[in-house]
Amino acid sequence: MKTASFFTYTGPGRISIARFAPRGTPAGFKVYRKLAPRPEMLRMERAEYEPLYNEILAALDAQTVWDELHALVHPHEPVLLCWERLRRPGEWCHRRMVAEWLSRQLHTSVAEFR
Repeated sequence: MKTASFFTYTGPGRISIARFAPRGTPAGFKVYRKLAPRPEMLRMERAEYEPLYNEILAALDAQTVWDELHALVHPHEPVLLCWERLRRPGEWCHRRMVAEWLSRQLHTSVAEFR
């Protein structure tokens, strides 16, 4: 499994974990709403956003999420998409929070697509 921006990856296995996709996004992606932030979170600063998003993750079972994401795009590798274009190491977005959560819970690696 990998993560990417809608703007940097257009290949197979795309799964949106955003509230909605950018206008003009090529068709063919799937949507996994369980990992989308709530509407009121979209304009929050990181310090306010992170605890709320961690509550969303805490309510989910990581293995179930992993299995559902793989089933959604089988036979392709899942690539979780959101809007942010991470250009430098250490930049933040909710897809990286998901990657870190899955990595911690399942002792696996979820890399950013480069």
